[in-house]
Amino acid sequence: MKARMWTAVVSATVLSAGMPAAAVAQGACEINDSSPFQVNGAKQYVIAAAAAKRADEVPKHLRNAIRVLTDDPSKIKNDAGRQWMLVRAYAQWLQREDASYVMKRGDVGFTQNPAGSQNLLLALDSAATAVESMLPQCTDKVRPYREQFFGEILNKSIAAMGAEQNDSAAYFATLSLQVAGSDPRPWNVLSSVYQKQNKMDSAMIAMEKVIALSGSDTLYAKVKQQSRYNLAVMSLTRAEADAAGEKRDAEIKAARALLEAYLKDTPGDANAAQALGRAVRLSGDTAAVTAIFADMLNAPDKFTADQLFEAASNAAATGHDADASKLFENGLKKNPYHRVALTNYANVLLTLKDAARMAPVVTRLAEIDPNFDRAYRLIAALWQLRARAESDPTKKKAANDSVLFYLDRQTKTNPRVDMTLAQKSGNAYTVQGTVNNEGSVTASWTMKLELLDAAGAVVASKDVAIGPVDAGGNTTFSVKLEAPKAVAYRYAPLK
Repeated sequence: MKARMWTAVVSATVLSAGMPAAAVAQGACEINDSSPFQVNGAKQYVIAAAAAKRADEVPKHLRNAIRVLTDDPSKIKNDAGRQWMLVRAYAQWLQREDASYVMKRGDVGFTQNPAGSQNLLLALDSAATAVESMLPQCTDKVRPYREQFFGEILNKSIAAMGAEQNDSAAYFATLSLQVAGSDPRPWNVLSSVYQKQNKMDSAMIAMEKVIALSGSDTLYAKVKQQSRYNLAVMSLTRAEADAAGEKRDAEIKAARALLEAYLKDTPGDANAAQALGRAVRLSGDTAAVTAIFADMLNAPDKFTADQLFEAASNAAATGHDADASKLFENGLKKNPYHRVALTNYANVLLTLKDAARMAPVVTRLAEIDPNFDRAYRLIAALWQLRARAESDPTKKKAANDSVLFYLDRQTKTNPRVDMTLAQKSGNAYTVQGTVNNEGSVTASWTMKLELLDAAGAVVASKDVAIGPVDAGGNTTFSVKLEAPKAVAYRYAPLK
C-alpha cells in the first residue's frame, strides 16, 4: 500500500472578544446578534468576558451568556443569532487556561439538568452546525471556531501516532471528531492506527468514512485518493484469500470501482493501474486486462520493474502469453535478477515453445537460486523443447539425455531452498526462506548471500548460518541488510 501522508493542522488565530474584524467580514454573511434582548445580552456578556481584567470574572460572564441563550430557547425568535452566540461562548470556555472539554452543566450556565455533564466540544460542533445549516453563506465565518480546537486536538493525535502511542492517537482522533465530525482527517489517522493494531475491519470502515466525508473538496483530495487506493488493495487481498462466491465477487467489484475512480482523478498513476489490472484479472474481465496493460506494453519506461512484472503475470493468467513475455522482458531490463519474474517468464516462454529465449532465462535462474529445485525442472523442460524440435538422431538423443539429467538433478537437490520473501523496504532489503534437508543425516550449511543492484553489482553480502537441520526436516531464515540500491539477491550453492 502507499505510504501514508500526515500534515499537521495549523490552528486558527486565537479568538478573542469575537473574531478579528478581517475574519468576520465575510461577503453576504450577516448574522443578527443584536436582537431579541437575550441574544444581545449574551453578546454583551461574551464581550465582557473577553475584556475582563480578572480571570475569575470570565466564568461568571460566560455562564450568564449561556444561561440567557438556553434557559428558554423557544422564546428567542432568532435561532441563528442564538446559535452564533453559543458558538462564541463555548469557544471562550474552551480557550481558558487549563480548560476542560467536559464540564458540569450548572458550572457552564445551564439551568436545566445542572448536575449533568456537558461536552463543550460537542456543544460547539452542534451550534456551529446549526448556524451553517441555517446560513450556509456563513460557513467561512463559523469554520475558524471549529478549526482552532480541531487543529489542536488532531495535531496531538498525529504526534501520538508518530511516537507509536496508538491508544493516545485513537483517543485524540476520536476527540477531534466531536468538534468536526464531518472532517475526514481524523478518520485517516484512525485507519492507520487500526492497521497497526491489526483491526482490519475497523481500518477499512475508517477508509470508507474518509472517502465519503472528503466529497469533492480539494483540501482533502490527497487523503481521499490515498484511502481509495489502500481500501482497494485491502479488498483485493481479502478477495484472493476467499473462495469463489458472492462475498469474493463483491470485494473485487468494490476494489475495481475504487481504482477506476482513483484513476479518473489521478490518470496515469502506475501503482493504481497495476492494482486495477489485478482487480480485473480476478473479475475474469480479460478484455479489460488487455486494455490496462496496453499502456505498459507501449510505454514500459513509465513503469517500475515490479509493476511490469505484475502486469505480465496478469497477462499470463488471462492467456495473453505473447504480451506477458514482452512485459516480463521489459521488466527484466530494469531488474534482471528478480527470481520470481525469471521463474514466471520461463514458464511463459515454455508455453510459447520459445527455447531460444528460454535458455538464458533458466540459466540465470539457476545461477542466482542454485538450490531451487524447480529451476532444474525448467531446464529439463527447455531440453525437452530442443529434443522435440531436433531431427538429427544423435542430437535428439543428447537432448533427451539432458532432460533426464536435469530431472534427476531436481530430485537430488539438497538442501532444497524455498525463498518466501525478497522485499525492499526503505533502505533495507529482506530475504526470507525455508531450507529443507532432503538427505539422510543431520546437516548444517552456510549461505553466502549477496544483494544486487539493477546492474548486477554486489551492494551487500552476508554469510547466513543454516542448521543443524535433521534429516527430512527444515528450518527458516531471515536476513535484513541496509542496502539502498539492492533490488535482487543471489547465493552460492549450498553443499
